[in-house]
Amino acid sequence: MISRDFNTVHTKNFAVIPFNYTPINNKYLVSNMLGSWDFLNKDELQTLNSFRCEKGTLLFNRLHNSGIIMDEGNYEEVLSGYVKLNGHLFGDTGLHIAVITTRCNLNCRYCQTKLSKKNDMSLGVAAKVLDYLFSVRSRMVTLEFQGGEPLLNWEVFSFLVENARKLNRRIGKDLRLALVTNGTLLDEQKNKFLSDFDVSVCISLDGPEYVHDKNRVYANGKGTYKQIIKNIKKFKKSSAKYVGLIPTITKHSFRHHKEIIDEYMKLNQSTIALRPVNSIGNACNNWYCLGYTAEEFIDFYKRSMDYILELNRLGTAIKERTAVVMLKKILGKTDPGFVDLMSPCGAGRGQIVYMPDGSCYPCDESRMLDEEMFKLGNIKEDKYEELMKKENLLHLLEASLISCWDYASAFSQWLGTCPIINYASQKNIVPKIWCSSLHKIYNAQFKYLFEKMEEDNKNISIFKKWIMKKEEKNGQDKA
Repeated sequence: MISRDFNTVHTKNFAVIPFNYTPINNKYLVSNMLGSWDFLNKDELQTLNSFRCEKGTLLFNRLHNSGIIMDEGNYEEVLSGYVKLNGHLFGDTGLHIAVITTRCNLNCRYCQTKLSKKNDMSLGVAAKVLDYLFSVRSRMVTLEFQGGEPLLNWEVFSFLVENARKLNRRIGKDLRLALVTNGTLLDEQKNKFLSDFDVSVCISLDGPEYVHDKNRVYANGKGTYKQIIKNIKKFKKSSAKYVGLIPTITKHSFRHHKEIIDEYMKLNQSTIALRPVNSIGNACNNWYCLGYTAEEFIDFYKRSMDYILELNRLGTAIKERTAVVMLKKILGKTDPGFVDLMSPCGAGRGQIVYMPDGSCYPCDESRMLDEEMFKLGNIKEDKYEELMKKENLLHLLEASLISCWDYASAFSQWLGTCPIINYASQKNIVPKIWCSSLHKIYNAQFKYLFEKMEEDNKNISIFKKWIMKKEEKNGQDKA
């Protein structure tokens, strides 16, 4: 990445906002801290770089329209775009994750949530979760149920769902309830309950049977694919609700990118989330057979995206979730609520996690490490406002300011970094940023999207369709 390091330059009643640039195909992507960007050829970049861009020229008008140059005519629009892009800075915690049990009926080889102590949330702690949920000022809130396998603690799950809906009839928030499950325990009674109380459902499915059953198995080693597919079909038959599916990508997935995508299309999925596995929890013990380098995942992702774009050009509507998140930031200048791509990150501010014993953690990844240094407090003793002022949370947020670690990146205004993942891999929340596999992956994904937009307007049209405003079937974007 190449950086242009200067203060905002005012000349002839207009300003050139400080920018970075990087080669994209045969052009240069020029972008600034406000989220404005454009593609320039070499001569155009030299003209901008030497402050020779004259008012009234075609280049000036283009850079003015894109927000690289700002004056009285466009500053309100450009600054408004910045506020939209960084909406997370202006609200309370929107995503509340209730880990209602640490028990699970599976023994997935890449499990990140394996804790030595098995514990279920009590009704008393669950009532405190509802107090927190409705005490935040944010109008839009999501209560997400995780585990372990959350359906193993049906009493608390049903209590939270019923009472969240009941309380909200009086309070009137934009409330969303979401269940993340392995899908093996769904039955007619549970399906009806989920439908009646409008709970969105996301089931883990890694692809076709020979991919899925490689890692997602029962305690006896038997694969879960057949049972999950059977339950998905029953859920669809008994409920009008859309069921979301999500895969985890391991080394075994790399040879089957087309087959994984085809499996999702066969199950009428409009979105697939191609996410890398993290070396946390049980995954650490099996990393030799699961893990890979950032470069290996990037190659898989590019091949997968090429196939997805090919399908879209042939008329098949499927999109990749991380790309959608990034495109909403790039093309829509909106904040999709994806906590890993916030700066500072969404720990505490964007999401908070409640453990069965009432312990509160700032994000999903921090509770998986199960270390006291990341615990904010306990829901039974601390108020929400007190947790948000905890010193360890402030340190996490400071460590996640991407402008401190990769300030020269042309993608920095859209990037974030996860101090928890950095700690897991580097034993320090202050990162050596280019030793971070996740940072390499995110940079490569941004670059891929810009390459595709620069090379073909048809790709831009496809990407714009992906981010058109409509009801999200898969619900709120998160880490």
